Amino acid sequence: MIIIPTEFLNTNWKKLVNNKMLPIILSEWDDGDAYVLSSMGACPSQKEVYGVIVIGEREFKEYKAVIQLIEVSDKKESNYASPTGENYKTVSYLNEEKTKKENVRTHIVNIGCELSARNRGLIETDLLKDSSVLIFGLGTGGIQIAINLAKCGVGNFHLVDSDRLEIGNICRHQAGISHIGRKKVLVAKDLLLEKNPEIKICTYPIKAEESTRGQLEEIVKKVDLVICATDNRESKLLINSISINAKKIIFFSGAFLRAYGGHILRVYPGETACYHCFLLGMPDIETDQEISSSDNASDIAYSDRSVPIEPGLAIDVEPIGTMTSKLALQELIKGKESTLHILDRDFSANWYFWVNRPEQKTKYALFPPLSDEAKEMTILRWYGVSFDKDDACPTCGNFEKALREQYSLEPNENALPESSSPPSDINL
Repeated sequence: MIIIPTEFLNTNWKKLVNNKMLPIILSEWDDGDAYVLSSMGACPSQKEVYGVIVIGEREFKEYKAVIQLIEVSDKKESNYASPTGENYKTVSYLNEEKTKKENVRTHIVNIGCELSARNRGLIETDLLKDSSVLIFGLGTGGIQIAINLAKCGVGNFHLVDSDRLEIGNICRHQAGISHIGRKKVLVAKDLLLEKNPEIKICTYPIKAEESTRGQLEEIVKKVDLVICATDNRESKLLINSISINAKKIIFFSGAFLRAYGGHILRVYPGETACYHCFLLGMPDIETDQEISSSDNASDIAYSDRSVPIEPGLAIDVEPIGTMTSKLALQELIKGKESTLHILDRDFSANWYFWVNRPEQKTKYALFPPLSDEAKEMTILRWYGVSFDKDDACPTCGNFEKALREQYSLEPNENALPESSSPPSDINL
């Protein structure tokens, strides 16, 4: 079988008509069982062959695959309508040897239409085409969220991560060993384009730290939604601060130690508790995080002993990525007509947690097994918790006012402004 996108033919139609032929490169898969236009995806086959598209019945022995477009008057015989209105059927063959030809089926596929067809009825095909999402951290969770949203039709992505894909990542990451050594943002870009070649993607292989704050602030301004899937506190606090200042909704998504569970914090700037509030109010929960990398381990290690890297199973991280994707989708459809708004009332909390197993020495150790009893908390269920923002939060609250109230300090109304001149009797 040979697969050729309608979009490619439409774009190159004038060239094809003028020259009566158009050379192409095809990815060969499965020992010649399938041939796909090499430029159709971001990850072509390791074996490529030369082919040619021609108008009319012509032979080209120098090409492996020859796709003939033969004009027909009956639309029922046609599998391609040209931009100028003519109808064509395909008759294709493979040159196996110099004197031998093998006929082969050719499908001309409208990629954009086919990709969106599966969502039709649930979500309008172009509903999220102009939506933009910024994702910090393209590890196991971040890349899953990105791919999920791409499959939902989100059309614009901004990806931030300075790390490279290592061999130890492969057992959990969406990418395979062919991508080892590459920067995660570039791997993510290819994986997203494999899902939808029309997606617009900007990659930033930089760290989320104070030295890059200015650049990150400019990126945040461009997007509709921010998702933080990094694994260290410093980056989360920075991303939280930038998003709060820019008034952008942000999700913090992460796993507990060895991924025995995980949680998601959704922040509405100025309305709900931010990440800093969460850190101050629930420090034990925020400290309970997965140690999935050497950098992550060194961030929390003591000076006299190291901390082992203890990542969880991919299957235990995936529920967290899936739930983050669903929550993000509900935000992106706000103000748009969609049948998915039926879920709006179900996602009213600002913090959600999930437990994969009753991990020993944790507050969830006594959780009973999953059952049909709705009144008790069990493993393998999502729970939503609502809590108020901290008015004394240094990021989203009035920390100075709270400090004065705590220590009964009154503001000094007689204090001179910084721009005031000193009294005339003082010589500098």
